[in-house]
Amino acid sequence: MKFVGTSRPIHDAVGKVTGTIQYAGDMELRGMLHAAVLFSTIPHGIVKSIDSSAALALPGVVDVLDCFNTTQKEYSRYQTQFRQDLVKNERIFNSHVRFVGDRVAAVVAETPEIAREAVRLIKVEYEELPYSLNLQDSMSGKIDNVFPEGAVFGEYHHTVGEKPEGDLVEIETTIDIGRINHVCMETHACVADYNKYTGELTIWSPNQAVFGIRTMIGELFEMDYNNIRVVKTTMGGSFGGKQEWVLEPLAAAAAIRVGRPVKVVYNRSETMISTYSRAPMHFDTKFSFTKDGKLQGVECDLALDAGAYVGNSINYARTVAHKMFRVYKYPYCRFSSRAVITNTIVNGAFRGWTGPEAAIMLEYNMNVAAKRLGIDPVELRMKNVMRENDIDPMSNTSLGNYKIYQALEQGRDHFEWAKKKEEVARFNAENKRYKRGLGVSVGGHVNNFYPGKTDFARVEMRLNESGTVRCNMTLHDHGCGTVMAMKMIAAEALGLQPEQVRILEGDTDFTPLDVGCFSSRTTYVLGRAVEDCAAKLKERMAQHISEYTGVPVEDLVVENQKVYSKKDPSISFTWSDVADISQQKIKREVFVSHEYIPTTNPGVAGAHFALVEVDTYTGMTRILDYLAVHDIGQAINREMCVAQTQGAVVMGAGAALSEHVLIRDNGVPSGSLKDYHVINSFEAPSVKVEFIEDGGTEGPYGSKSIGEVGHNPVSAAVMGAVNDALDSELNFIPLNPDAITKYLRSKEVQ
Repeated sequence: MKFVGTSRPIHDAVGKVTGTIQYAGDMELRGMLHAAVLFSTIPHGIVKSIDSSAALALPGVVDVLDCFNTTQKEYSRYQTQFRQDLVKNERIFNSHVRFVGDRVAAVVAETPEIAREAVRLIKVEYEELPYSLNLQDSMSGKIDNVFPEGAVFGEYHHTVGEKPEGDLVEIETTIDIGRINHVCMETHACVADYNKYTGELTIWSPNQAVFGIRTMIGELFEMDYNNIRVVKTTMGGSFGGKQEWVLEPLAAAAAIRVGRPVKVVYNRSETMISTYSRAPMHFDTKFSFTKDGKLQGVECDLALDAGAYVGNSINYARTVAHKMFRVYKYPYCRFSSRAVITNTIVNGAFRGWTGPEAAIMLEYNMNVAAKRLGIDPVELRMKNVMRENDIDPMSNTSLGNYKIYQALEQGRDHFEWAKKKEEVARFNAENKRYKRGLGVSVGGHVNNFYPGKTDFARVEMRLNESGTVRCNMTLHDHGCGTVMAMKMIAAEALGLQPEQVRILEGDTDFTPLDVGCFSSRTTYVLGRAVEDCAAKLKERMAQHISEYTGVPVEDLVVENQKVYSKKDPSISFTWSDVADISQQKIKREVFVSHEYIPTTNPGVAGAHFALVEVDTYTGMTRILDYLAVHDIGQAINREMCVAQTQGAVVMGAGAALSEHVLIRDNGVPSGSLKDYHVINSFEAPSVKVEFIEDGGTEGPYGSKSIGEVGHNPVSAAVMGAVNDALDSELNFIPLNPDAITKYLRSKEVQ
């Protein structure tokens, strides 16, 4: 292949390097105003009164919106589809505030500085109520007045197979996963404009589903979809943090009220506190093994901390069950979950959509079992992973050309697992302060929604007079090269250069209906649609030339930007000629539209290997070596796939070792990177990435996904390596220096 599998810069690399690219926060429209938000300062209570008189008197202030003068219609930030069945219990502004950071009011002013100054002048009187900051207090009824339905939502129970009997080794554990933030380079921002004469609303935002926003806004404001336009702007990272609608309803409400464009930009603190984070989870589990290490059953009870509003939490908790059958094969599973309201930051989507959390739970138990059974951790996994064409019992679909066993095998050899085990044992015997450990983990994922939810993609292509091609589709590039990947697929199929294919991102006025950038579906579904549409465009060119020349279609060849006869060398036309002939002689545009509906959802997985060193004096952990092996089918833009995986390792390692949103006893969260510790560039490990590429899928040129699955095994691998170094069974993350030194002190006392 000429382009697929090579490496190319992302489509807007020059704009980003030169600073000329425009993000939502950079936008300037004629007459644009700016909004700043007043947030609740208490974790739970009722707003008794709001005095905005001083704010309204400040020169430059245009209006103040609050919970008493704005719609109190409830919605769900998670809504992405028409008539979606969801718990709707959020409002743009709340008179019943449920966490520190809940929106109470917003000032609209001529400048952002005036808006923020005016916010400080608003006076709010609260009636404070009891609050809960953790699952245990909420489930015990401490805040049963938080919603009429109580604090527990979405009780779910699912069983697969029959409970095993016999002489089995049972591993019972609990596992706790902490709250983490997306920490995107770009904070949350949105611009909305409302034309009060035509009733048309336009929203610009970095998001993962322009049509999802249109649906939610249409329902909330009871507007016809014809009057709502949503434009996806350049995005500075999402990782799931921009697939739920936080600022869009606020910006829309402000623009509708004042009849002018309004921009809202959250700063870092506001983004950390008042958008959403990844949910804390508590697992109670029991794993059953035969004595030779065959996994027979998994029992899992999950309580998910939803934060102050339900959002996506019911579905997020249930999705763990689906991820549990994307790696291991076992005859019995009992799973239950519930979403629990607490008076804390709202929790929502995160990269991998429970894949990393499911991996932490599964891999922790596999590591405990390996110790108790006396089986090497890699060998135990190889005994139990799913194989090609195995059936996922949750979706009843085949995993297809699934290569997780091969990824484990390749990783074991290339990481030199056996050799490193000997070296680690020798190092630990010779050193008191520093201890080293090895970790291995596997994680699986999907490539689209099939068969559980609707999934389809439409792509349109038209031939320009210059012989280049314009491709119209609804893309949501997160900043990691989706547009370039589609250009490369189209170029490969058409025989053009990627630069000769024009593709823009989602705009509900101009691009086709699409379900959004979720479930790692973009390459597999939209990419396949691009490949198929390109073939149709070439067929259409041949049809037009056949009609013009009388040469049968089967005697024409479309390649190398020409259409020519196999038999008559004198009949040869450039694509520019084809466009001209089509318009002037055939009197039609060279245009095609193609809709693709996936009918498969193969398994995609990675096997990760980590070597860490723990300083037992300070609790600090360094990652000394890391290998990620992924079954990817076919890399499209190779270096971007490598970079995706390397970035995922840094993200997952941060979650395992240091990242944690601190919420103090009074309910006030930390909204500062001073207190939230990401892995910085100088600390980031060198990550080796290897791909298994043997195609065999419906995806374009046999490809599968990489964006989410690259993150799924990481935290589990690092957590396992730390436990190996300390000869411990620490069952929570983050394993930060405080946690490690606390454990080591308790071990000394024992």
